Amino acid sequence: MPKPSIEFYNAAIDAVQAGKLPEALAAVENSLTEDPRDGETWQLYVLILNSLGRTEDARKATEKLQDIGLNEIDEILLKASEASTNLDARAAIEHYRSAIELDASRPEIHASLALALLQAGQADAALSSARTAVSLDPANASANYALGHLLRLEGKDQPALEALSKAVASDPYFMLALYEEGMLLASSGKLHRALGNFEKFLENHPDDESAQQAVKNIRQRLEGTF
Repeated sequence: MPKPSIEFYNAAIDAVQAGKLPEALAAVENSLTEDPRDGETWQLYVLILNSLGRTEDARKATEKLQDIGLNEIDEILLKASEASTNLDARAAIEHYRSAIELDASRPEIHASLALALLQAGQADAALSSARTAVSLDPANASANYALGHLLRLEGKDQPALEALSKAVASDPYFMLALYEEGMLLASSGKLHRALGNFEKFLENHPDDESAQQAVKNIRQRLEGTF
């Protein structure tokens, strides 16, 4: 994917995961404007349209996607994404595992499997998949986010922070990683860095109340009034 559309694409992914579908739709349409033949972005577009109930638009987008052409793995990943959006973790896991059987070298697939396993309550298997993802590409943003997210949930703050920082370093517009890194930075007393994270997050999500409150709390702590 060309560099100019990555910011919009990642913003769309972030909005989908946050349940902000109109925001996701706007971001993915911006991404397609910059790169109208990117199959991965069209897959996300179809997913968002279906989630919004715009089935006819989704059908037309699917036809466009078929014109561009998908390989077997990408078709499976599209099904996995649809299952995840529908909160069908079991189906998503099956699809991700099918994709891995075809190509086990792609870290982003293992990372997505890790998050689906977490959704299904399989924390140990999720952590194993995340570690596999990182082992395949130690700098991969999706892999490090999955690992950092899982470690944070286990209360392993320092290794979680290290993984999330690697995710942000690889992709500064990975909003979920930026937010969670900010949380850990704040809890560890690195307030100026944490403030920078949340301020950057709010540039992309200005109405996010949790980030607004985080900025307020951090500023109060820096001023010694909290």
